[in-house]
Amino acid sequence: MSAGMLWIAICLPDLPLQLAQRANREERPCAVVDGPAAQAVVRCANPAALDRGVEPGMSVAAARARVGELAVVQRDEAAETRALHNLACWACQFTPGVTLHPAGGLILEVASTLNLHGGLARLLGRIRQGIAGLGYHAEPGIAPTPRAAWLLARARHAGLRVRMCTAPATLPERLANLPLSLLDWPEGTTAPLRSLGIRRIGACLALPRDGFIRRFGAAAQLDLDKILGTAPDPHSAFTPPDRFSARAEFGFEVADALALSFPLKRLLQELEGFLRGRGAGVQRWHLLLEHMNHGRTRIEMGVVAPERSAERFLALARERLARTALMAPVLALEICADRLLPYEACSRSLFPDPRTRAIGWGHLMDRLAARLGHGRIYGVQPLDGHRPERGWRLREAAGPAGPGRAVPLAPGPRPLWLLQPPRALPIHAGNPMCHGRLDLLAGPERIESGWWDDEPAHRDYYVARNPRGETLWIYREHRDSAWYLHGVFG
Repeated sequence: MSAGMLWIAICLPDLPLQLAQRANREERPCAVVDGPAAQAVVRCANPAALDRGVEPGMSVAAARARVGELAVVQRDEAAETRALHNLACWACQFTPGVTLHPAGGLILEVASTLNLHGGLARLLGRIRQGIAGLGYHAEPGIAPTPRAAWLLARARHAGLRVRMCTAPATLPERLANLPLSLLDWPEGTTAPLRSLGIRRIGACLALPRDGFIRRFGAAAQLDLDKILGTAPDPHSAFTPPDRFSARAEFGFEVADALALSFPLKRLLQELEGFLRGRGAGVQRWHLLLEHMNHGRTRIEMGVVAPERSAERFLALARERLARTALMAPVLALEICADRLLPYEACSRSLFPDPRTRAIGWGHLMDRLAARLGHGRIYGVQPLDGHRPERGWRLREAAGPAGPGRAVPLAPGPRPLWLLQPPRALPIHAGNPMCHGRLDLLAGPERIESGWWDDEPAHRDYYVARNPRGETLWIYREHRDSAWYLHGVFG
């Protein structure tokens, strides 16, 4: 064992049952069945079903005879694999040393990240709180070796009172009273041990090493050595993917779009953990609603700047769902994020700076776009052009900026309201008129541009004021000395 290593094992008991229930608030009787449809038997059941007589190994017919309203869910091993994969993605926010355990769980190497999270107690609290928020129940185990941590996690799941271990010297003592059944050794190894009255790991460790190997095999001794850290036990670290998808199946029909918020919140929390582990954010993600015999409804979601907050994603999704009319009841939902972008967190300060206020403005734009729909919220983007009518364009406020530098080239004042097209002004005694004679306040500002696209502009611009007190932006054409009103100042 490498010096200074510490592992947290996350054991997920009855994962098939947890998957069947994590998308539902209600604690109604539920059982997960396995096997062919005609011979399916109960694999696991929740407390509401167990209390009414449903037992593992019972046939589906017998279980339903005892509980008429029993919800029966067929086990889906592919869904279990996807759930563990997404949970590993979520756990990468705590440490890059995440390993998938074949028995259904995770093992995290955390010694290198303890200072980052404020110590072991705080890190363990965050992991427990996060897993509960995702809708799972997990038992953690802590030890200096990965196999010992897994044993302690399984012992806690079995209801045994065990103490966590952070020092290699105390590891044999912590493991001494654990039953040999936790080791998952073959019956050919455990039966002779039981015949000798050896039922605890401590008694097994007390046997002479050479005699143990001759009697019970080198594989069992190697397993014990890996548990204690005296033999190498390498683990392949999990590598998170470049895209994220998560799915929740209900097992029943949901007719109210807002009722999808509860399972959606858990999926978005998985997405946030994945993005934190990757140090990334997303600007676009989509929500898929699956209907029975009616295909899917796809809802595109977007934000102004790369984001990863599940709370903010959920608020925007609720706005969209509130104005979504379902074509049919929903059986499952899925979220997908295909493009990861660099994410730069904004530090909070006592006195808000312009960037803090800008991020608040971005949140408002996202809420408006989610409520009103994309294509209805626009911003103005300055372009690289001298002609006023070509110096800006509209773009969607919730979308990324298009080509063009956001640097205005105009040296003089510009009104926000431009007339399209400019309005010709009457002339009296050589002076332009607009509700009376215009007084020129500033100018001229000469603009000569556009010769390359057959729309040339040769103009002298002035800031003028009329007798009503209105400030106008006018220009005179070089070719014919005509005057035009092009804009109005606020």
